[in-house]
Amino acid sequence: MTDAVNYTMHVNEKFFADGSIRHYPGSTIICFADPASAIYTLGESVQAQLMAEPYGHKFVLLPPSSFHMTVFSLLLDQRRAPDGWSAHVPLEASLADADRHMRQTVATVPAPANFRMVFKYLGGGGLSFQLTPADETSERTLWAYRHALAAATGVRYPDHDTYRFHLTLAYKLIHLTDDEERDFQAFRLNLGETLRPQLGIFDTGAPVLTFFDHMNRFVTADEYHTLETRSAPL
Repeated sequence: MTDAVNYTMHVNEKFFADGSIRHYPGSTIICFADPASAIYTLGESVQAQLMAEPYGHKFVLLPPSSFHMTVFSLLLDQRRAPDGWSAHVPLEASLADADRHMRQTVATVPAPANFRMVFKYLGGGGLSFQLTPADETSERTLWAYRHALAAATGVRYPDHDTYRFHLTLAYKLIHLTDDEERDFQAFRLNLGETLRPQLGIFDTGAPVLTFFDHMNRFVTADEYHTLETRSAPL
C-alpha cells in the first residue's frame, strides 16, 4: 500500500495535481522582469538547478515570460472576502465589472517610472527571489505608491504594511520530507550566497496593471480581449 501524496495548498487552487495550470483569474500591479536583465537569466538558471535536485519534481516552474515583481495585489476571483476584495466593489460583482473598476481607479494614481531593488535571499513557500528597495528614495516611492493604490482601489490586504517583495520562480506542489526539506534549505542558502553579488542592484522599470487567467500569463489592458476567463470587453 502506498502513502497518499501530501499536496500543498496550491493544488486545486493555482495548479492541478500533475502540475498543469488551473484557471485562477484576477488582477495585479507588477513590474515585468526584463528578458535582457540579470534577474531574468539568473532566474532561468536557478529553475534549472532546482529541477536537477532529487526533489525537483515536487515543484512546478513559472515560465520566464511571466517573471515579475508584484507591486500591489488587486483582486482574485476565487477569494471574495471583505479582507481580500475592494471596499468599493460588491463581493458579488462580475469579474469584468471588478476589472473595469480596477482599470479606472488605478489610472488615477500616477505610476513611478522605476524602482531600484536589491536581492536579499532565496526564499518563499516555493522558490523566489526575495527583494527589498535598494535605497531610501525607492523605499519611500514604492510604499507611497502602494498606499495611494490602496486608497484609490479600496483594496488593502491584512499584510499591506508588512508585504515582502519577491519574484516567484517556482511553486511547491508536494510537501517535502524532512530530509528533503533540510537539503532544500541548504540549496537555497548556498545558492543565494552565490547569487547576491551577481544580481546586485537592479531597476524594475515602471509598474503596470495586469490581468490574468492563471499564473503563466499576465496581460495589460491592451491584451485583455485575449483572456479565456473574460467574456466582456474591458
